[in-house]
Amino acid sequence: MKTLKQMASLSLKGIAAAALLLGTAVQTSRAGSASPSGPDPEGSFTWDLISSGSGQRGMAFITFSSDGTFRGYQLLAATPANTNSIAIGRDGGSIGRGGSGSGGTNAIVKNLLFGFGPIDGFWTRNSKGKIVGLFSEALNVTSIVTNYFASTNSFNLVNSQNALDTTNILVLFTNGQASASVTISWPDPAPGFNQDYTLANTNFTTQVGSAEGTNIVSFTGMASGTKRLTLLCTTSFGKVTFRGVEATKSVDLSGDWIGSRPVNGHSANEFFSLTSFQTDNPFPAEFPDIANFPNLFFTTNGVGAGYTFSGVAMVSQQKKVGFMFINNDGTGRAMMGNLKPTKFGTTANTKGIEEPLNIVNFSATLQ
Repeated sequence: MKTLKQMASLSLKGIAAAALLLGTAVQTSRAGSASPSGPDPEGSFTWDLISSGSGQRGMAFITFSSDGTFRGYQLLAATPANTNSIAIGRDGGSIGRGGSGSGGTNAIVKNLLFGFGPIDGFWTRNSKGKIVGLFSEALNVTSIVTNYFASTNSFNLVNSQNALDTTNILVLFTNGQASASVTISWPDPAPGFNQDYTLANTNFTTQVGSAEGTNIVSFTGMASGTKRLTLLCTTSFGKVTFRGVEATKSVDLSGDWIGSRPVNGHSANEFFSLTSFQTDNPFPAEFPDIANFPNLFFTTNGVGAGYTFSGVAMVSQQKKVGFMFINNDGTGRAMMGNLKPTKFGTTANTKGIEEPLNIVNFSATLQ
């Protein structure tokens, strides 16, 4: 079974088990300041952040200290693309009925990160008053490589304004071409109109490769007093944006939960309870300072049909919630989504990734 110790040491396998930002709540103040560490020159300030971009969708708490360091924890829950979907867009050349269009890309490589764990780094302010920082993290990365091959595919296109009006076209894809864009000129309804289509090359293979790597992260940003923080990050896997608000005590997730997720076409129930790390910490060696945060929780008694799981949960003031679970067979999954109160109890509706490459939709209600 994968343990939280493995998660903390960034050895969690998957589409990239990683830990980015979060932090130790030392003190907070509401006075205005352009510093992420707050108005107290000897103090620290904790931010509640949501990240997006480059497969690094997640949520975090991070504490900036006035000594130029930061410390934190983050949950990452990237969502893999649905390879069965076909996008409709407006990016191709115009052709008439029966024609073929052009377009395409090279083989696509995508890295998706998920996991939970601590991180720390350094920050300062430059001569323009901007926040500048850096950190690095070791992680296991599983890359999804999609290779597209030459093929000739037939497509049946439907008039969006008259479903009975259709036309068939042949599209010749070349090696490395993921899609083709076409424009069809429909005469009906009069006086006619053009409709754009983006057609996917269905002749492809997907390869999954795992390797250890290091994510090098540099960021710049601005704080609007203690109200807003924006960090623009450049990472080894692309650009990521963090948007944050002051970290304050949020919804209490403690208690018994009933969860549900689709499995083989039916809804599978799960039971688990959450306890605040401020109440107890079963992982003191791995997360020694996690009890300083009010919005982090753990479970060690999760159960589904034929398996058990443990993991962590976190809740953001930005109405987001995240879960990271490890099943007893070592399979990891991470989900993130919206949290809202209902007449049946606080409900989480989340989406994320389950190893190796499965989209997982997970909903749960606090009883």
